[in-house]
Amino acid sequence: MALTLLVYSLGQRKLRAQLAQADDTVLDQKQRPTRNPTFRWILQKFQAIHLVSIGSSQQVSNLSEERSKIIRLLGFPTCRCYLLN
Repeated sequence: MALTLLVYSLGQRKLRAQLAQADDTVLDQKQRPTRNPTFRWILQKFQAIHLVSIGSSQQVSNLSEERSKIIRLLGFPTCRCYLLN
C-alpha cells in the first residue's frame, strides 16, 4: 500500500511540475483548465485507452490530444509504453 501511494504521489508531483514548467494546463472533471490535477483524475482519463493488436501490428485506441499531451509531459518512458515518438 505504501509503495502504491508513493508511486501515485511521485506521478502527481511530476505532472504538476511539468505543467508549471511548460505553462500549460489540462482539463479537470468540470472541463475547466487546471495546473494542479490530481493523479486519480489523470488515471481515470486513461481508463478508456486500449492497446489493440492485429497480427504483428499494435495500435493504441482512444488516444485524444489531451491524453497525448499528458503522456508527453510524463516523459519518455511513458511515451514508449503508449507507442508515441
